[in-house]
Amino acid sequence: MKKTSIMHLFTAAKNASPFDVNMAFDAGYEKIISYTDVTLNEIVALTQDAIFSRSPSGLKQQALFFGGRDIQVALEMQKQARSAMFKPFECHTFSDPSGAFTTAAAMLAKVDFYLQKSGSGLGKEKVAIFGASGTVGSTAALIAARQGATVFMVAHAGVESMQAYVDKLSASYDVTLQVVDGSTEAAKIAILNEATIALCATPAGIRVLEVSQFAHSKTLKVVADVNAVPPSGIEGVDTFSNGGLIEGTQVAGFGALAIGQLKYVTQNKLLEQMLQSESPMHIDYHQAYEYACAHVE
Repeated sequence: MKKTSIMHLFTAAKNASPFDVNMAFDAGYEKIISYTDVTLNEIVALTQDAIFSRSPSGLKQQALFFGGRDIQVALEMQKQARSAMFKPFECHTFSDPSGAFTTAAAMLAKVDFYLQKSGSGLGKEKVAIFGASGTVGSTAALIAARQGATVFMVAHAGVESMQAYVDKLSASYDVTLQVVDGSTEAAKIAILNEATIALCATPAGIRVLEVSQFAHSKTLKVVADVNAVPPSGIEGVDTFSNGGLIEGTQVAGFGALAIGQLKYVTQNKLLEQMLQSESPMHIDYHQAYEYACAHVE
């Protein structure tokens, strides 16, 4: 008899994300159970409770999902969960805190696809990230750096605090990231006169970049903004922008809904793949980026 499909959703946050719950239901999971305020030292016991209560065949229909607001906590939770498993007691795992992994993956897949049309690609570019310490910005930095891009982590409130965060990120994930000051108009213009890609992953409803700051840049090729709440994070980029040139510039723009459509497909299909797979799948931003790149249009 076919076992009921179950998604166990773990988060260190106070609440589980309704977005993730909806996505799991839409992908075909019949039962979604959330566990909130979870700490790292609880993950092994929770994982073993989940895997030892089912037969190996039943575990094929079970997954552990790691959400929350911190990418490093989610990844460490996933790592702890995997360490608690052994054959044949293994199930799928998926980390996507605040949807950051699939969102960043979709954003960079869109940018890379656009660049490849002119013979370039993400690995050859200089990427400036505004909102770099947030979940999407940090994930975008990891993906871009892994692809070989030069990554500028833009500091708005203080170079020292951003440097401390970047040092921790670099040490944890073996990537090279550069901190740059973006606290003034002149500093932003200087960044945009060197970068070839600018990504906006700042809080919703905050305008970060104006056309006047990049219209005359001789280097900038493309910008992308994941903010769906007016005003857009980047002037001239509306939510439906999908690679068209921003008025008055030679810079292409990607908006939140164009990115979000690919993000939705990526998360949905990866969740479905876990249900269909005969062997355990373990998904984080690496697999999310690979899928997004393979299915971008």
